[in-house]
Amino acid sequence: MAHVVQVLAHPQLELAAVCAATPATLEYLHGKPVPDDLESVTFTAPRAELIRRARRYPALAQARLVTDYEAVLSMDDVDAVIPAVPVYLNAPFAVRALRAGQHVLAAKPFAITEAQAVELYQAVEAADRAFVLGFEFRRSPLMRRVRRVVESGELGDVHQLWWNMYRMPLRPTPARRERSGGAYLAECCHWFDLFDYFLGGARFKRVAAFGGLDRTDVNPHMDFADNAVAIVEYESGVRASLNYTYFTDQPEHNVFGVVGTRGKLRGDTDQAGRLVVFSGPTQDRTEYVVNPARAHTGHLGFDALHDELVAQIEGGDHGEAIVQAAQGLENTRLCLAVQQALETGRVVERV
Repeated sequence: MAHVVQVLAHPQLELAAVCAATPATLEYLHGKPVPDDLESVTFTAPRAELIRRARRYPALAQARLVTDYEAVLSMDDVDAVIPAVPVYLNAPFAVRALRAGQHVLAAKPFAITEAQAVELYQAVEAADRAFVLGFEFRRSPLMRRVRRVVESGELGDVHQLWWNMYRMPLRPTPARRERSGGAYLAECCHWFDLFDYFLGGARFKRVAAFGGLDRTDVNPHMDFADNAVAIVEYESGVRASLNYTYFTDQPEHNVFGVVGTRGKLRGDTDQAGRLVVFSGPTQDRTEYVVNPARAHTGHLGFDALHDELVAQIEGGDHGEAIVQAAQGLENTRLCLAVQQALETGRVVERV
């Protein structure tokens, strides 16, 4: 529903169709009363509010509401699709769209298996179509500022990165590994992607991880670790740590840092995000706070994905599509390696 609202509001996009396997979703768009307790997505506006927001746009009435994905792919006036599906379907649905000749704005994670990831990468290569991978955080004002600070040399040579994610329990459906791929693929892929972004591109060398499913009282539907710590060593020698819990719904849900030889920074993603930088021989302190009234809050950078889709289509540069597919492939391999390390209790080396 967030994508529906964003497309309706975008001056260069037209909502041609909405496809949903659940008829109730389409009935809400047709005008059926929306219950206030409709299941919502973590850290975003409640789904009920997004539906009400979508219905304020007259153009919604012109969109076809269907339940058959293949029908959408065969519509003559459809140029691009945005698969917003359960995680395990991300790659297969994107592949089908690319092979049907559509531009694609794909959701994260890129894939949940090696085979899915390779197939999607090859589909992007062969399609000659725009492909935007929905790692929206790297497109946010906050993370772009972090990247600029790192590139400026203000922190000196970067040696360490860290990210801590604390959140409420998952909803029942994504709490099953067969549906979501587990915590590293379903959510922590964002934070691994940001490590890659901060470093200007990075390949992992080896990983280690420890964790467990310790709070079945608050995570009764989960079948993967509800808390874990992971360590990544990159080929460049930079090291990173990533910790998460699914039973700590408290402010500062995401706290992160970058540490170099001349300075360090730390930040969090609450509201539209903020960070503090300490640097130089005088240990200067610089604070940066993103104005939440002028930047997308919740999933930071989400509003920039649709602009990027338009830019890729208009620019006709297939090279950027391949770059993003390559980033997705590397991210999937890292997540799978960390998951393997968690399950085996062994350091996993890159093959």
